[in-house]
Amino acid sequence: MMPTKLTRLRAALLGCGLALTSCLITAASHPTMPQKCAFELPQMLGAWKLVQQGSPDESELKILQATDHWQRVYQCQETNRIVVVTLIAGAAGPLVSHQPEVCYARNEFSSHSDARIWTVPERRDMFRMQTLEPRQITQPALTVVYAWHDGDRWRAPRFPRLQLAGNATLQRLQITMRHPGGGAGDAEATMQQMVQLILNATDGPVPQVASQPTPPTVSL
Repeated sequence: MMPTKLTRLRAALLGCGLALTSCLITAASHPTMPQKCAFELPQMLGAWKLVQQGSPDESELKILQATDHWQRVYQCQETNRIVVVTLIAGAAGPLVSHQPEVCYARNEFSSHSDARIWTVPERRDMFRMQTLEPRQITQPALTVVYAWHDGDRWRAPRFPRLQLAGNATLQRLQITMRHPGGGAGDAEATMQQMVQLILNATDGPVPQVASQPTPPTVSL
């Protein structure tokens, strides 16, 4: 029995070595995305108006090893709903290792279900979506949608650490919205609309922000 066990061990080690080598070769040969944010957003996205500009928390940026970032707050002129849009560029490892819903669940929120994958209609882009419930019943719930761009499209693989291992750098787009508990369905529909507006606005050349008064810069 001992030779058989040793043979299996050697085969497993060989398999791991080949997988690691494959990842390293893929990373070296994959077109590297610029480690600067690939796009900006206009003042208006449909009925949504840019009302604030800010930045993620410095400790978060340090953990993610961000090389560039921005954060924008939009308010719907029809419903007064507010969403926060964040784009972070940097090394792939930290960006895929720290998933937003896990970080949120450590503090104000708890997760009662797994994230689901949503494919944008008529596109190959995919996003992860999840609603988190507040730990304090008097506080609002939070819906988060996000994906990584690998230089080709927005992706939300089930196992990002493995499935995005061939990328040296990535960009992570994240959208969050706070809302009353029990409103997950409406929140998800709103977030899907926002994702589509962002993708439509950023297809092709980077959109030029219209010359308008600059909203105040705040810490969010």
